[in-house]
Amino acid sequence: MPKVINAKGLGCGVPVIMAKKALENHDEVTVIVDDTPNLENLKILARYNRCFVDVMRDMDNSYLIKIKKMDN
Repeated sequence: MPKVINAKGLGCGVPVIMAKKALENHDEVTVIVDDTPNLENLKILARYNRCFVDVMRDMDNSYLIKIKKMDN
C-alpha cells in the first residue's frame, strides 16, 4: 500500500525530506503539495533515485506527486 504524505503548507525542502524517508520503507509514495518549488524538488528527488514520477493537479490547485520505485 502506498504511503500518502500531506505536505501542503510546509516550507521548501520539508516535503522532499519526508518523501525520501518514506521511500526507505515503501515502494510507492504519494506526496501532496500546494506550491511549484516543492513540486519541482520532488520531481528531482524521484529522478535522482531512478523512480517513476506522475503528477496530477487537484481541484484545489494542489499537486499529487506519485513517486514509485522502478522494478530492477
